[in-house]
Amino acid sequence: MANHGVASFDYTYDVFLSFRRGVHRAFIDHLYKALDCIDIKTFKDDDKEESTTEEEETNPDLIEKIERSRISVIVLCKDFPFSTRCLDEVAKIMECYDKKTMQVVGLFYDGVIAANVRWQKEDTAYGKAITQHKERLRLGEESDKIKTWRSALSRVCDLIALNCDKKYETELISMIVKGVSARLPPLRLQMKDVVGLDSRFEEVKSHLDIGNNDAVQMVAICGPPGIGKTTFAAYIYNNVINNQYIAASFISNIRDKPKVEDLQSTLLSEMGENRESRKGDTDGGGREIKRKLSVKKVLLVLDGVDKIEQLKSLAGGCDWFGPGSKIIITTRDATLLNRHRVKIKRYQMTELSDDDSRKLFCWYAFDDSEPAQNFANLVPQALSIAKGIPLALKKLGSRLKDRSLDEWEMELDRYNKVPEAFEFLLKSFGN
Repeated sequence: MANHGVASFDYTYDVFLSFRRGVHRAFIDHLYKALDCIDIKTFKDDDKEESTTEEEETNPDLIEKIERSRISVIVLCKDFPFSTRCLDEVAKIMECYDKKTMQVVGLFYDGVIAANVRWQKEDTAYGKAITQHKERLRLGEESDKIKTWRSALSRVCDLIALNCDKKYETELISMIVKGVSARLPPLRLQMKDVVGLDSRFEEVKSHLDIGNNDAVQMVAICGPPGIGKTTFAAYIYNNVINNQYIAASFISNIRDKPKVEDLQSTLLSEMGENRESRKGDTDGGGREIKRKLSVKKVLLVLDGVDKIEQLKSLAGGCDWFGPGSKIIITTRDATLLNRHRVKIKRYQMTELSDDDSRKLFCWYAFDDSEPAQNFANLVPQALSIAKGIPLALKKLGSRLKDRSLDEWEMELDRYNKVPEAFEFLLKSFGN
């Protein structure tokens, strides 16, 4: 049994650490710090380490923390099953796994082997612990509590599990952190330019139907080179990527990546899946994407699409993705959308307003939203040349930055007299 993608949920923690009180506290602390160092929000029950009893019931607050965690890391040591509190935690964790709200990683620690955890035979620590609980609590083998504990322990062995016996602690912690990181949704994209995007985002919200968790929405952002399609797609991505999505991917500059099978592999990898279909088999890759992602609510940006084959191989239909998924496409060629035969809503990018053009240009020319002293009279001339095109405003602002008034006048005069010179400046940029 493999870990599945988790369902849409409102999470508080990325990781819940389940461990026995007092067991190799240094290891737990080092693991917690390693996760925390890369901003993986982790819950570690410090009260458990201070507790004087191992038989207290799991409190409701702790239950809620389990429910609000994306991934549980269970450290299965020799003493783990002797705590009913630990057994209750594992039972709750597997309950969340069954609801598809959690992924699970098990660690066989300090000489523990999977077979002993799975079968809990009488001559093992796990079997002796269950017997001890049955006698102390006067429970029969068929009681719900005993059956739940046994099942939960056994099923952990079927999920992602690491044997720690022959690994150095630093190596083990590195493996855990890497594995956990790969199963978390990606972070927001780094962005510098957001001028004029707030109002555009409000316009495109209805196309995305953000509150709808039942239907898959595909939205294409269309427009000529330099108009800001990629920047706007990144802005949308950052504004909708949150705890709702199981996985997300932003695949940029697709037109510069000729091999569709490589794009399929990238998509699967960034969605937390390994490619199984043969490379070169784009049809098989498409079927694999549909099979693996149709159960996940995902956020996907396909940036710079210029061939219908790219759409057919990466987002062949709304049924390729789980309910509530959002697929955002950027393209210069809106006509290829007509050939895809999938319902795709369109948003046409237009030039920036005069006010937003001025702000964007000034940020690049002066590192401020307003022009420097003595340059205000030249700014309208620059805006006239750039014509509200974001890329043109950025490049022209950058070119004039830190120049003298005389240099500004000479440069702007040249672009006015020879427009081809400015076009040459731009042609190697943008999408």
